[in-house]
Amino acid sequence: MPQSIAIWNDVMINGLDVEAFVAIAEERHFLRAADRVGIAQSVASKRLKRLEAQLGLTLIDRENRMDIGLTRAGSLFLPVARETLDQLRRAERLGHDFGRGESGPLRLGYVFSAALTGLLINVIEGLARSRPRLEVRPVLMETPEQLAALEQGIIDVGFLRPRSSYPAWCLNERAHSEGILLGMAKSHGLCDRTSVRASALASEVFVVPQFREDVGLIEHVHNLAKLGGFAQPVVIPTADYITAASMAAAGLGIVLAPASLARLHLKGLGFVGIDDYCPSLEIEMVHRGDVPEPLIADVRAAFGSASPVDAA
Repeated sequence: MPQSIAIWNDVMINGLDVEAFVAIAEERHFLRAADRVGIAQSVASKRLKRLEAQLGLTLIDRENRMDIGLTRAGSLFLPVARETLDQLRRAERLGHDFGRGESGPLRLGYVFSAALTGLLINVIEGLARSRPRLEVRPVLMETPEQLAALEQGIIDVGFLRPRSSYPAWCLNERAHSEGILLGMAKSHGLCDRTSVRASALASEVFVVPQFREDVGLIEHVHNLAKLGGFAQPVVIPTADYITAASMAAAGLGIVLAPASLARLHLKGLGFVGIDDYCPSLEIEMVHRGDVPEPLIADVRAAFGSASPVDAA
C-alpha cells in the first residue's frame, strides 16, 4: 500500500499506519503482524505508536506482548480501520484502473453513420469483452459539436467526419470508409435507374446537411457541379442527415448521403449511384491525448470488424 492518507474525525492518518494496526489487531502478535505486512517488527511498532499519537488513543494493550489484546478504544476503532483500509485499497486500485483505462467512464461521441455502419456497435461489444469494468457512454453528436466537446473534456473519444486539420491537443486516425449515394424520392424521375452521371443532376436541388461547415458534403456538391458542367445548384441547408433524407423522401430535393443511410429504409426514399463520381466518405476517430493508449488500442481493434458499405 502507498503512503495513502485518510481522514477520520477530521484527523489526517496515514494508510500505512492503519494497515499496521489492523494486522497487529488481527494477528495479536507484533512479529506475525510485521511479517504479514512485509516490514520489520520495529517499523510496525513505530507505525502503531504514530497512529495512536495522532488519534490521542491507546489502541493496543501491551501488557502481554505474546498475546496482545485491544483496548476498548481499539475494539471500537478496528471496524473503522478495516473500512478505511478497504476504501484506500479500492481508491488505489481504481486510480490504477483509470490510468490504464480499465474502469471508469469512456465518454464516446459519434455521428449517426458510425451506428449505421456497425462501427459503434463493434466498439461497444469489443470493449465489453476486453474491459468489462469500463463504462462506455455513447452520445450522438454532429462533427462540430464533437470537436467542441473534446476540447472542453466533455467526451474522450469521437467518431466524426474528417477535417482538414485538427487542434494540437488531439490525435486522429481513419476508422471507417464507405461509398456515397444519391438519395431521392422514389417518385423522382431518376430513381428508376441504378446509377446516373453527374451531368444528369444539372437541374436538381440539393438538400445538404451541415451546410454551414466549409468541409463535408457541400464540397461534394461543388465537385459534382464542376464535373457535370453546370452552375452551383440551389441548396437547402439542414442540420443533419436524417432531416435531409426525410426532406428528400418528401420530394423537396436530392441528398448526397453515405451509403449506410440506405440501411434505414426510410419511407419513400430511394437511392442511386453516380457513375462518374465515386468518392469515399470517411469516419475518423479523434481523441484527447490523455486517453490511455492501451484503451485506444482496444477501440482501434474494433475498426476492422465494421461492415463495409459500398455505393452499389
